[in-house]
Amino acid sequence: MCKPLFKVLLVFCAALLLASCAPKQPHHAVDTKADLLILHTNDTHSHIAGIDKDGGACFDDKNCRGGLARIAAAIKDAKAQGANVLALDAGDMFQGTLFYSVNKSPMLAELNKLVPWDASTLGNHEWDEGCADLAKYLEAKRLFPILAANLKPKKGCPLLYSDTPAYIIRTIGGHQVGIIGLANDEVVGLANACPQTAFADRVATVKAAVKELEAQGVKRIVLVTHIGLPDDRKLARSVDGVDVIVGGHTHSYLGPGSQEGPYPVVEHSPSGQPVLVVTAKRATQYLGELACHFDENGVLTSWSGAARELQPEDPRDEAISAKIAEYAKSLADYRAHKISSHSIQLGPDGMDACRENECLTGIIMADAMLDFGRHYGASFALLNSGGVRASLKAGDICQGDILSAFPFGSKVVIREYSGEQIWEALEHGVADNGAKGPQMLQTAGLRYLVDASQASGKRVLKAEVMDKNGQYSPLRTKKRYIVVVPSYLAEGGDFFEMLTHGKRIASPEPVDADVLTKYLSEHNPLPQPQCGRLVRK
Repeated sequence: MCKPLFKVLLVFCAALLLASCAPKQPHHAVDTKADLLILHTNDTHSHIAGIDKDGGACFDDKNCRGGLARIAAAIKDAKAQGANVLALDAGDMFQGTLFYSVNKSPMLAELNKLVPWDASTLGNHEWDEGCADLAKYLEAKRLFPILAANLKPKKGCPLLYSDTPAYIIRTIGGHQVGIIGLANDEVVGLANACPQTAFADRVATVKAAVKELEAQGVKRIVLVTHIGLPDDRKLARSVDGVDVIVGGHTHSYLGPGSQEGPYPVVEHSPSGQPVLVVTAKRATQYLGELACHFDENGVLTSWSGAARELQPEDPRDEAISAKIAEYAKSLADYRAHKISSHSIQLGPDGMDACRENECLTGIIMADAMLDFGRHYGASFALLNSGGVRASLKAGDICQGDILSAFPFGSKVVIREYSGEQIWEALEHGVADNGAKGPQMLQTAGLRYLVDASQASGKRVLKAEVMDKNGQYSPLRTKKRYIVVVPSYLAEGGDFFEMLTHGKRIASPEPVDADVLTKYLSEHNPLPQPQCGRLVRK
């Protein structure tokens, strides 16, 4: 039986407790008399049918939380009540479920014809299939504009002539409201954007758009972004004229039980006026509901709201539910064939948990990668936690489960690095707040100790490599190691620039899902894995 260190178990339990607390906020009455009622989502990641009790993607939306059908029904209901609704999505609609892996962006283009958004912006995952695919998606007919004031493609980029306006103006409740879009501007490093993809400075972009809107008499301005909560807050303090920032990217839950802040977070612009910052976690689980009241000069005077979890009993839009049922049929073959099984219990798992600590699905994939790499002299494997999009739950594992957990199609490659480069990579993985996040590294054949209280760049206290006999010895900075990594990291994804300098080791470069499928088929049922690969002091 796996026996992780007691401290690791405590962290797992704390994370599980926090996750269980977040959905339990009491439902509030929406202020339908507000001057402006902003309904918003972000990072929906193709969870079109919602999520199940374990946080995994549903395939039938009838008994699940969230889902596009409930979001659309809630927006339509608020509008039917006469509320002054502005419905926004803050990006990352692409990627994350078997629905997307099989049907790609044309599915989202069709479904989005039925969701009454007023506007959205572009997240980093909208670039996962490349600029040409995104350009085709932007050409598809839809009900709402996709805003990206900062997107400035250069000659040769397929997006050069795409329709991504900087802002739109809507008349809501008798007042003009300006909506500015700010796309994720790190997609060359985070996704598969072409080299000609370029962006203007965030602050300068917003200031210019605000100036244009104010020149047209617009006094109420909303910014929809995909840059993450910390950067949204910084932006709110840097620019005058913006009243509300609706954000995404960090999958942040705001409200009762959150360590990231209340709903909304209240910042103040350089002139001292309030700026409300909101976001609504991920995966269609929540619908943000922000009610705003303004004075005659367009200055916020009061506000209320919450990120509301959409429950199974909430109304669904019948047309969208019917479309989801049709798309679910396309997944049948992927969900029918059993590859392996397991009965392992190892604390929280899945997309969110794997960004907090070592997690079972990350461990399994790292072990599969190392099993493949051993034939070519590899000593250990590294996997970015953001590559894990769902959990491999206890029970039977089918091809659909594998594609849901690892949908990106990254190749498994083998490189030679110095110990110094590996140490730098480990430090980069824990450089963010709390030493957590999508770039945090899951490992096999290597373990490391982290102290999040230290300054970034000095958080890895110890790193050890396991030999063929299962014994550990310190990672030596001057020694060369053969390492298995996803091609995403070897190409500098998540800004792992140090991993772009590895020496290529001749080997096949299979897709990660195929490596995992082979490993699982050869290990049925899965044995209990070794834990304690990432330990927090």
